[in-house]
Amino acid sequence: MKNIFKIYKRDLADIFTNKVLLVIIVGLAFLPSLYAWFNIKASWDPYGSTKNISVAVVNKDDGATIQDEKVNIGDEVVEKLKDNKNLGWKFVDEKEALKGVNKGTYYAAIEIPKNFSKNLTSLTSNNVKKGEIIYTVNEKINAIAPKITDKGASTVQSEVNQTVVKTASEVVFEVFNEVGIEIENQLPKLISLENELVQVQSKFKDINKTVNLASDATYKVNNIVKDLQKDVPLIQDTITSSKNLANDVKSFLQDSKGSLDKVSPIIKSDLQIISNIASSASSSVSDLIDAINKGAENIPALVDSLSSKLSTLSNTSKTVLEFLKKLDQFSPNHPLQGPIAQLESIVGKLDTAMASLDNIKNQVANGQNPSIDGLNKILQVTNDVANTSSSILNNFDSKIANPINNIFNESYKVADEVIGVLNQAQKKLPAVEDILDTTLKFSKSAQDNIKFIKQKLPLAESTVNELVDAMKKINNGDNMDDLVSLLKNDVIKHSDFLKQPVDLVTNKLYPIANYGSAMTPFYTVLSLWVGVLLLMSLLSTEAHGDYKPFEIYFGRGLTFASIAIVQALIVSVGDILLLGVEVTDPVLFVLLSLFTSIVFTSIVYSLVSIFGNIGKAISVVFLVIQVAASGGTFPIEVTPQFFQNVNPLLPFTYAISALRETVGGIYQPNLVRDLSVLVIIMIIPIAFTLLLKGPINKAGASFKAKFNESDLTGH
Repeated sequence: MKNIFKIYKRDLADIFTNKVLLVIIVGLAFLPSLYAWFNIKASWDPYGSTKNISVAVVNKDDGATIQDEKVNIGDEVVEKLKDNKNLGWKFVDEKEALKGVNKGTYYAAIEIPKNFSKNLTSLTSNNVKKGEIIYTVNEKINAIAPKITDKGASTVQSEVNQTVVKTASEVVFEVFNEVGIEIENQLPKLISLENELVQVQSKFKDINKTVNLASDATYKVNNIVKDLQKDVPLIQDTITSSKNLANDVKSFLQDSKGSLDKVSPIIKSDLQIISNIASSASSSVSDLIDAINKGAENIPALVDSLSSKLSTLSNTSKTVLEFLKKLDQFSPNHPLQGPIAQLESIVGKLDTAMASLDNIKNQVANGQNPSIDGLNKILQVTNDVANTSSSILNNFDSKIANPINNIFNESYKVADEVIGVLNQAQKKLPAVEDILDTTLKFSKSAQDNIKFIKQKLPLAESTVNELVDAMKKINNGDNMDDLVSLLKNDVIKHSDFLKQPVDLVTNKLYPIANYGSAMTPFYTVLSLWVGVLLLMSLLSTEAHGDYKPFEIYFGRGLTFASIAIVQALIVSVGDILLLGVEVTDPVLFVLLSLFTSIVFTSIVYSLVSIFGNIGKAISVVFLVIQVAASGGTFPIEVTPQFFQNVNPLLPFTYAISALRETVGGIYQPNLVRDLSVLVIIMIIPIAFTLLLKGPINKAGASFKAKFNESDLTGH
């Protein structure tokens, strides 16, 4: 122990008495910090400056006409991009865009073709075509820029999708709104018709009472018949008025049916969209599985794209489902139950698939391998949705279009039946008048005539009752109000909902101020290893004198550890005070940096102490492997399998993880694990060196002597 401290004290005396050596040591103390600080500062906020990345935008869209209104979706996209500051959008012509991409003036170009609006608005026709955006990227300019511009292209696609959904929805809801207003305008006529019939119905009580009294007192027959004759014109006028109202209702239903014929193509288009997106989602799942198997870098982007498609599938399916349910309520036979059941199955499966995808997204965000089984289940769901939606489309006319028409045809039929019953009642009125005339002429046979009238009155009363019941069905308060309310929905409000039904609420569990702070653990750890390597390259691990190997190892090791601690102190304190790196626990950040430096010293110093220059080479190789396999920059899950396999064995892995706890927020189980592993990693090389330093140094003495004979070697 005495000799160990003797070596250590002599080293310190050499440093502080030899000015040249002191300058070199001071330089070694500061050099690693410069390596860390320059890299951290350079990567402080790279994604905050993406507005400087130029992307050319060429709008050649000629526009289109929908519902007699001129629309130009390309112009709308351009206006939205002008407010988007994520990238440097440059609005130029086609020639300038192509020239700029070739020269590198623009990193990419986005072209909106002439038929863009025309194809997108085909959603309201039977010949649906997808719109295309031509995305041209120059990938040789920079490795990262294409990934950023890809995101910009996805943003344009998302804006277009939302615009199309909103435009199509406004068309559908506008048609519904017009029909709803027309039905509401006709409601007073329907109610008036019902009131007239109820008034007629109420007269039968008096008529029956009159006939009964006439049966008991034939002498009053004359006056009773006169009273009845007074009521006959009223019945005639009422029936005539009722017929006119019924004809109005019939005409209204015919006109409404013409407007509602526009609904079926829209529903069919929505189902076609579901089928197309489901097929696209299946392709996206397959692409994601391939990307995971290949360890590609765009897995998060593929997951986000798939999530967007599943969300669009779910929202569109739910919209069609709710509308069919509303229509189905208006018919007692419920003719739309088959398609409703199939759409409910689609919605249920999509909800399950979206939940599974959320788990996969969390796995990707947490650096875990996404579940291939889960993705295969999602693939099965999207295939099922595509098959089910195709089945619905194949049977669209028989299962949806015809039932919808039948719902309104039933109302038309009821109105027709009302007119028929009124005609029959009107035809029977002359018979009633004849009966009354006969009664007056043949008062002697009054009893027989009254009996005849009593026989006919129930039929007349039954006829009027049937008319009243029929009108009550048409004017059923709840159903008719629901129909009017459904059709008169706020066009803008509902189209905005379909455009963006879900708002994303982000919850940052361990927020980090900026990208530079996030990269600080990696560059700090890397600089500490580089610092120790520089020490081993410039200073000798051997001590002159008659010492035992372990005394030399620990004595000179204290010197190296002391300098390494100073390096770590300068780096960690400078990160916080000079660069302004935001950490949640500054004291622990500095202490962990010191401890990490000691661990690295034990590893590199042990290798050089045992193997000499070979140990330095091993330390450099070890550095190269750790830079790639520690997960300091990219998630380890996206690196090749070799690096994933060695990741748990590397000190960088645990040193970076421990410092990240102090930067973003401490989760104690992770910190305890990292520190425990680092302690073990520190002990292993020390124990190894104590056992093998002496034998290996003796065995390699001749090799070392021969190597040092050259003028090219240092020491």
